[in-house]
Amino acid sequence: MCGIFCLISLQNNPEILLQKFQFKLFEKSLLRRGPNSVKTAFHKLKDSSVLIAASVLWLQGADMTVQPLEDDKSVLIYNGDVFGGTLITEELRQSVGDTKLFFEALTKSDNVFHVLRDIQGPYAFVYINILDNKIYFGRDSYGRRSLLIGKNANEIVVTSVAMRHTEFEFIELPCIGIFSIDLKTGKWQVLPWKRKNKNFNEKLQEIELFVEQKILIELFQFKQFKSFSVPNKSQLEILEEIVLLPPDDVFCKLTNSSYIDNVLHLKTLLENSVRKRILSQPQFCQDCFKQYTCDHAVTGVLFSGGVDCAVLALLTDKFVEKTRPIDLINVAFEKEGSYNTPDRLTGLSTLSELQILCPERIWNFVEVNVTRQELDSCRAERISDLIYPLKSILDDSLGCALWFASRASTATYRSPCRTLLVGMGADELFGGYTKHRAAFQKRGWQGLHEILEEDWQNLPHRNLARDDRVVSDHGRQLRTPYLDEEVVDFIQSLNCWDKTFPSNELPQGIGEKILLRTLANYLDLKNAARLKKRALQFGSRIANPKENAHETSLRL
Repeated sequence: MCGIFCLISLQNNPEILLQKFQFKLFEKSLLRRGPNSVKTAFHKLKDSSVLIAASVLWLQGADMTVQPLEDDKSVLIYNGDVFGGTLITEELRQSVGDTKLFFEALTKSDNVFHVLRDIQGPYAFVYINILDNKIYFGRDSYGRRSLLIGKNANEIVVTSVAMRHTEFEFIELPCIGIFSIDLKTGKWQVLPWKRKNKNFNEKLQEIELFVEQKILIELFQFKQFKSFSVPNKSQLEILEEIVLLPPDDVFCKLTNSSYIDNVLHLKTLLENSVRKRILSQPQFCQDCFKQYTCDHAVTGVLFSGGVDCAVLALLTDKFVEKTRPIDLINVAFEKEGSYNTPDRLTGLSTLSELQILCPERIWNFVEVNVTRQELDSCRAERISDLIYPLKSILDDSLGCALWFASRASTATYRSPCRTLLVGMGADELFGGYTKHRAAFQKRGWQGLHEILEEDWQNLPHRNLARDDRVVSDHGRQLRTPYLDEEVVDFIQSLNCWDKTFPSNELPQGIGEKILLRTLANYLDLKNAARLKKRALQFGSRIANPKENAHETSLRL
């Protein structure tokens, strides 16, 4: 993981001017993202100059790769992980590291898009082709890594994180494709991702207005998602039967039917997803970077006790050696002097299940308690800049909650883990939101199919980049196993009734995300499988339910 910074001046400014007045504004935030190394490079091109810098958190390869990577033809900053695809094998990544291999692939290809489209994993990048005088930059199609674009009167900056009070104006770079700037002409181009996205035209117009020019589009054709078809009677027989059963018998019935095929396939895919995200990192913690070996926690799970994180925690146990603890990080905000929030109570309950299922494992239940005074102080000093350029009440609540959770610090313990697994994407994929239930009640299966489709298409433009910024501020990397490409492809191939059944004839905590809940029950997480969905901002008691989540937060 790294912090990205690329300042493009079309005025051929000298390096010292760009260093002194621009990079210094961003340096501290970038160093917190990548505490293991930092390096800058300056390139004078035809009619322009570029200052590029990267900070690195070492998470892959036998040795750390210092960035930017450079040769006489090109420069690369890459913040990401390669978890699949044919470009880079797992054996090569373990020995060399994916950044070097990715750089080599780019320098050998005359088509950046062809290299990138084969990568499975989250990333943001900046790539300079010195010979062609072109700069390429972009984010993966799910938007799992942050990349902001800013401008002032004479310069453009592409960066992982920014600040509110500078001469630059910023927006999040839309993850609709790969952008490029021809430094000889100043013209922009976008090479769109092939996955269908109804927001493409809106997001393209947004950035065109921001950079104040028309962006050329390479010809493309969207790859369509699964279309809706009306379920026949045989397909719905199982669902018609389970609404007549007592709640405790529902998952047993599904497990002993043809439904189990999807459950077992999901289990295999999630195991593989978690394995890749755990075993790819060096096996030493933040505190033992210089020692290169330790028996401390290197992996944590952001842990409310709900079904999404419970499944991840149990699967994590399979791939972390038994002598090493796993940190389960649970955040609570003070209310009337108490931290007994809903998420604290469900977290402790699910912890008991994990301790029974994995008696040899040391589970560090990290109780992060946040006073209102500390919340206000840290929001003003750091968190508001990390949330920027977003500014809603929802961004405020979730951004603050994740920042404190990922700091993972108590009065007696600070987690040294390098990566944090989180259940993001599960509700969009498996149908866990209240609006999914409402759509099903109003318009049946077609309404449910359409709202699931809309949620998935909106996912890259919601909160993943913000979450990357706030978590990475602690020198840890956020990893999202549910958003593994192979998991996504499988879930998106299913009909809506194969993954969720938000019927009023079933209690809450049973029908919604029914495929994932059946898997949890199959794994003997009996209690966690039945817990109702609860949003982080309410489960941790940071949010005021009387506020409109989409209004601008005056606290930011």
